[in-house]
Formats: sequence, C-alpha cells, structure tokens
Amino acid sequence: MDKHLEMVQNLVDKIEKNVSYDVNITTLANSFDLSPWHFQRLFKSIVGDSLGSYTRGRRLSLAATLLQTTQLSIIDIAFEVGFTSHESFSRSFKNYFKFSPKDFRENKPKVLINKKPLLTNNLLEHITIGMNKEPIIIDKPEQIIVGLELKVPNIISLNSNISLSENLCEHVTPYWLELFDKEKEIMNRSEGYCGVIISSSGNFIEETLNYIAGVPVSFLDKLPKGMKTYTIPKQKVAIFELQSELNSQSVKKTIDYIYGYWLPSSAYKRAVGADYELFTDVVNAKTGEFKMRYVIPII
Repeated sequence: MDKHLEMVQNLVDKIEKNVSYDVNITTLANSFDLSPWHFQRLFKSIVGDSLGSYTRGRRLSLAATLLQTTQLSIIDIAFEVGFTSHESFSRSFKNYFKFSPKDFRENKPKVLINKKPLLTNNLLEHITIGMNKEPIIIDKPEQIIVGLELKVPNIISLNSNISLSENLCEHVTPYWLELFDKEKEIMNRSEGYCGVIISSSGNFIEETLNYIAGVPVSFLDKLPKGMKTYTIPKQKVAIFELQSELNSQSVKKTIDYIYGYWLPSSAYKRAVGADYELFTDVVNAKTGEFKMRYVIPII
C-alpha cells in the first residue's frame, strides 16, 4: 500500500505546485498502470474526495488566499488558478464559499480554507470498520435483474459538482420505494434485491451513470411496464459483507477499503463489469432490515 500512497502523494504535490494543471484522467491512470475507474476509486479512498472535486477545491482555496493576501484583479486570479472565464470562476467560487469573489475580498469572512492533505497510513484506518475485511471469492453464474432505472450523478467524474458529503441515497430511495410497491408485478423473481450502477463506457468516466434498483429473476418473462432489465454476466467476484447499518457510512467505507487497500494488496485485479449491492435475508425492505453485500468483478 505504501507504493500507492506515494504515487497519490506525488500527484497531490504536482497539483499543489500547479493547481491549473489540466488532468487527463486516461493518461494519468495509465501512468499508474490502472484503469480510469480503478485509479479514481484509489484516489478517492486515500484522499477522501474525488479527483475532480479535490482539484476544484484546491483551485478555489488558492483563489481565496490570493483574494485575501494580494491586490491581483479577480480575473487575473481566475486565470492563475486555472479558470478560463470570470463567469465560471465567480459561479464556482460562490457555490463553494457562499460569497462572490468581490464580496469575499471586501468582507473577509471567517471561512475555513482547505489545506493540502498529508497522506499517511493512519488515514486508511477508519475505512476498515464495519465490514468483513476478507471477501468471499466465487465464480458467480449469470444473473438477470429486473427493476427501475434512473440516472445518478457520477461523484468520481472530473467535472462532478457532487461533493462526497452529499448522499446519493436521496436520488435512489424514491425508486426503491416504488419498486417495493410494484415488485409483485415481476415474474419468476428470486430472493433478495440488487442495486447496480452501470457505465456505458465501462470506465465510469461519464457525468451521469445508470442505476437499477431491482430484483433477480430466474428467467426473463413479461417485463412490467416502466421497468428495465440488466444481465450480470457469469464472472468471478469478490463479495464483501457489511456488518454495520445501511444508513451509516458503511457502504462508502467498504468501497474505500476495497479500492484503496484490499484490491492493490490482493492477488486480483478488477475485471470489466459493474459493481453491485446485494440485499439478502430480507425481514423488512422499507426499514432496512436485511443483510447487505458489496460485489465487485475480479480476475
């Protein structure tokens, strides 16, 4: 893991030296000998933020410092930190600090300006709580999922405006509640539920991704109105079982642990395909009385 910490620290240092550095995620991931998906998960798990959100925060934090400590014009500061127009800089700055650049300079509000993170192994300790650290490795047969599909923002997209403090559950919960009301319409259903995030490119670099809240079926028959189907192919998978409650940070911690520690340290690589959540031993779906497992495809 030390190797990956050093690699990410070097990238953080590079961004710190030049916050206007234009990150090409594909080239960057290749330099790490990782896929774009795996690299972004690795970066997020170690730094605690997506690469896009982190870079934007560092640019705006430097801009805030320049506004407070120099007489540079606002447009010069915008260019200095990597923005291409006064309008886009002002909009991003106000979204981040709740003040326009002009008001920020004049009023000097007491706000916390983020500092460069110092990455150490201690940063990883919190992400190993609330789950079984060693997964079950199995060859899983093909599985057909039927359910409701929606678009969700991609929090690891470079251009994403979704911060990690925002909870994507607010996007998917209404669809799960609708599914619970309509699940009797689904024929040949098997036990449990399945939440799948799908990337059309396979690299999870799109601004929005598809999410299916669904149930597994033994075979596809008549598809209920308004529902979609997705087939998870036969593949080798690693299954991580969560121990803490679903409404905690356990899902995020699990993903961070997988991509920031377990995968780089294991004998496996992430295979092509979608991660997904399995909900089993369901007592009451609406109140969250069930077991949850997080599944990733591996080779």
